[in-house]
Amino acid sequence: MKKIILPSLLMTQLLTVNVFADTPLKTTDIFVTATRTPTPIKNVIADVTLISEDEIKRAGAASLQELLQKQPGIEIANLGGAGKVSTIGIRGTSSTHSVILVDGIRLSAATTGFTAIEHIPLSQIEKIEIVRGPASSLYGQDAIGGVIQIFTKKGLNGFKPYVGIGYGSYNTSNFQSGIRGGNDQTSYAINFSTINSDGFSAFVPNSANSSNSINLDKDGYKNYSLSSSLNHKINQDYEIDLQYFSSKGKNQFDNRYASSSPSFHGNYRNEIKLETYAMNLRGQINKSWQSNIKLSQSTDKYLDLQKNNKDTYVDEDGVTDLYKTTQDQFSWQNNFTLPKGSINLIYDLLNQRIKTTDLYEKTQRTNHGFMVGYNLLENNHNFQSTLRKDFNSAYEDAITGNIGYAYALNSNWTVSSSYGTAFVSPSFNYLYSLADSYALGNPNLKPEKSKNIEASARYRDDSSTLSLTIFQNKIDDFIIYSNPGFITGSRTTTQNLNKAEIQGLTISGDQFLGHFQIKGSITTQSAKNEDTDLYLPRRAKTFGNINLNYYIGYWNVGIEEIFSNSRFDDKANTVKLSGYSITNMVADYKFNENLNLNFRLNNVFDKDYSLAAEGASGFRYQTPGRSLFANLRYDF
Repeated sequence: MKKIILPSLLMTQLLTVNVFADTPLKTTDIFVTATRTPTPIKNVIADVTLISEDEIKRAGAASLQELLQKQPGIEIANLGGAGKVSTIGIRGTSSTHSVILVDGIRLSAATTGFTAIEHIPLSQIEKIEIVRGPASSLYGQDAIGGVIQIFTKKGLNGFKPYVGIGYGSYNTSNFQSGIRGGNDQTSYAINFSTINSDGFSAFVPNSANSSNSINLDKDGYKNYSLSSSLNHKINQDYEIDLQYFSSKGKNQFDNRYASSSPSFHGNYRNEIKLETYAMNLRGQINKSWQSNIKLSQSTDKYLDLQKNNKDTYVDEDGVTDLYKTTQDQFSWQNNFTLPKGSINLIYDLLNQRIKTTDLYEKTQRTNHGFMVGYNLLENNHNFQSTLRKDFNSAYEDAITGNIGYAYALNSNWTVSSSYGTAFVSPSFNYLYSLADSYALGNPNLKPEKSKNIEASARYRDDSSTLSLTIFQNKIDDFIIYSNPGFITGSRTTTQNLNKAEIQGLTISGDQFLGHFQIKGSITTQSAKNEDTDLYLPRRAKTFGNINLNYYIGYWNVGIEEIFSNSRFDDKANTVKLSGYSITNMVADYKFNENLNLNFRLNNVFDKDYSLAAEGASGFRYQTPGRSLFANLRYDF
């Protein structure tokens, strides 16, 4: 741990400069995801981040994955630009170890276990909440690393249409428009956006590899997204919400085996559609009992559209390579206010089913979860606990829990500690796939299980925040794929063999000094396979970011620095991805209360770097070079 702590002390000094400076900035942020109840963020024990609507607007033409990459403890792998597969790692955990929610609804592919965040445009998002650390006792399966909840734009009082356009490098254009309105009884919103980009070759050009030359074309991307919501207060105690979200992406990508399929001529394409529906009924039964019932459904539908398919499909049954996940979800939550503290009782139902042209041994599973939580905030003491049991049709029952305690030393400083357990359900590919004889599913796989302990010290005043969190996460029954010699027909190529241990330290903070704001984070970590003593793939030992912003008059200008040291792309630690440091510049100009112009210059020094690779050589995924974007938005 010495190697982890020492470099972080430098960041501590940087972020604590003039930490007691006095500015008029006030914050009244409410956080939901960490407790499943609205809680002032200063009272949340978990390690959390809230990304505000202003920060999202300031991101301009950036993607959701690029915005998440700048958050504490989060690493992103992207397979070659806009619309390409992007995975998230929170605190050194795998991309399948986190739950992604859109307005409280799970949105993922049960076949792979991934959530297609690359197809959720920022223009549809109002705010994002991030919880780092185990959260299975709140949300059930898959929450070893944490939870990211995306809130789409909702209605508000008045009648407020908006429109925005943008254009930039790689012939990238975007358009957004919508109406948000309502009154004290009823509010509504409808939001529409498009993205169109020529892109660049997803693979880095490599003349030494003949297979690579087939892929050297522009891999473009198109997206069409829509979200809407309707909220109506039936009376002073009851209200109902209806919400809908849809995103359709058309994407070109590269394939390392392109030379074996010359008829495609490198023209690899796919289409994905994400969709959610939800109805939520909230009621204040009496002064101490509040109840929510939520019924929802999400769909992740993936199609291959290769050149030789000729786009002649009529319906799903006629398509080559269809992977469709439908998740039916039901939640009944009851919150009781007690003379001392509060109790939360939750029942969750999750039914996952897949429809695919590949062969799977099973195509459906169901999970029932029962949770009880107790929270107490008394004087300087803050206690939060949860206990949950999940009953799954595919594997043994799971019991998870979390207990956290925080003590306020004074009005600014708080120290806390927590312990939590979590589990991840193996994906349908890992369990039931029969299509690939080199990677047959193993129905005997056990869920991955984790035990996490952490401690934090935090400072907060009207102009600054500082957080230091040290953590250790041990994962048992870690799932690996291992097929020495490419032996076919084995149901044990995927196994529960390894134990993983992740330990680290994250420091984050921000400080206003007059018109200046400095904001940043650094994470140092050791993420290893305990059986082999090798590093887990795509985990850097140190990574983070520093932002310097200047606010004056109608201008807001800033510099962003994103950095990471080297990491390995494979479990054998033979393919190394070099470290990088990327500089971005951003400027906002507010012409008046309605019209805003945003400029963003990414990768100012045109650095070459990769976030992911395939194979031992020749197939590194490309990232954007120096690129300029401009966005103009008008709020009526």
